[in-house]
Amino acid sequence: MQISRLTITLIVASIITAVALSGCSGSRRGGAASDTAGQTAAVAAASEVPATPPRVPEPGDSDYVFSGRTEVTEYVESGPKADRYQGGILPVIARETPEYAARLIPELARYDGFIVVDKAAMEVILYDREGHVKRQYGMACARNYGTKHKKADSRTPEGFFSVEGRYNSTEWLYTDDNGVQSKKKGQFGPRFIRIKIPTTSQIGIHGTCAPWSIGHRASHGCIRLTNENILELVELVTPGMPVIILPGKRDRAVNREEGYDIPYFPTNPKYAMSDSERKLKPADPEEIKARERDSLRNAEEEERKVAPDTVTLPAVETPAVPTPEPEAPEETDPALFE
Repeated sequence: MQISRLTITLIVASIITAVALSGCSGSRRGGAASDTAGQTAAVAAASEVPATPPRVPEPGDSDYVFSGRTEVTEYVESGPKADRYQGGILPVIARETPEYAARLIPELARYDGFIVVDKAAMEVILYDREGHVKRQYGMACARNYGTKHKKADSRTPEGFFSVEGRYNSTEWLYTDDNGVQSKKKGQFGPRFIRIKIPTTSQIGIHGTCAPWSIGHRASHGCIRLTNENILELVELVTPGMPVIILPGKRDRAVNREEGYDIPYFPTNPKYAMSDSERKLKPADPEEIKARERDSLRNAEEEERKVAPDTVTLPAVETPAVPTPEPEAPEETDPALFE
């Protein structure tokens, strides 16, 4: 049987078409696979975002730790806030007590200011976070000098502390060191700002029923303001705010005798330490112990002192030979020797 030329042409065309279609189908499958692989790679790349590096605290941040005197002084005097610090108390603090400045500046990133209780000037001073005076009040503090060491020593503690809380003290009753409670209300005034102190929970800044005591060493340890002033101050402080209590000149003398060196900076140039005082050092611990032993021994000797019952009289010489034994001592009235 003979195949016509037309039939042959149609067969060849079909074969060519089939081959072409097969190539196109393979290309499409390969393209889809390529697209899927590309999408997978893109997703993987997107998931590989570089990790954010940890934040490095900078001077002035609440979690920054100054390396020492030089760094904190340079930050205050030439750092980014130096212009705002000038004319305030912070340059004085950094220069005189850099250990206080190193603690205070990070705290001021969290709080609007800080309190200074100045026993030299007999004032409570509220500063803003740049070290400028916002409020200034006359005060009364403890009758005895030196920093507080124990209960009932009638001293105001000195050092770097913070506000623990604010309280309505209108109804509070005063209890003395012997546990005797007064029946009269109002001795703490209308408000009480408790100061967080490691050794006691009894110290605070409060009002008073004795406004004439302001300006004097009169309390058992707390800091008194007039009722009007405590009502104002309590609205300007927050728990956690720094509180620095400074020793006066006589406080510093007592502290040195007892072997303590409490940091001090003047809130006013007229209260600056003299060059001669700066040279003084706290008593040596061994010297203090020796002094305490001497004091105890003297006290014991005073307690043992009693009037003698007898006295020894000189021997009476006589011409007799041999010389007789001395006469026995005469009895005397003990009252004559008391």
